[in-house]
Amino acid sequence: MKPFASPKGKGPASPLLAAIFVALLCGASACASEEGTTPTCNLDVDGNGHIDNVDNGCNPFATCIVNGKVSPPAECCKDLQGYDLQACLYGYGAGPEPSGGAGGGGGSGGGGN
Repeated sequence: MKPFASPKGKGPASPLLAAIFVALLCGASACASEEGTTPTCNLDVDGNGHIDNVDNGCNPFATCIVNGKVSPPAECCKDLQGYDLQACLYGYGAGPEPSGGAGGGGGSGGGGN
């Protein structure tokens, strides 16, 4: 296969042009996939946008592994307290979304237009 020719017909075209051309071809094939594919997981987001821990959920939670065995989430979070404990348990799907936090989240920031 001959390399792409430059617009003036002298020498190979820029590698950037070749990369753009290939990217366009790949993008066109990606967009040509079948529409309306049904997920094989269970919906796990409630009406308020919170993730529920359900079997085969679409947003899986972490699994607590201790000594090579699956353990209750409390075992992986046992050395934590307060917000860190809430966040840890939530990460395993074993607690509600944590409220508050340690240190300056929120606020509107200063400055105007």
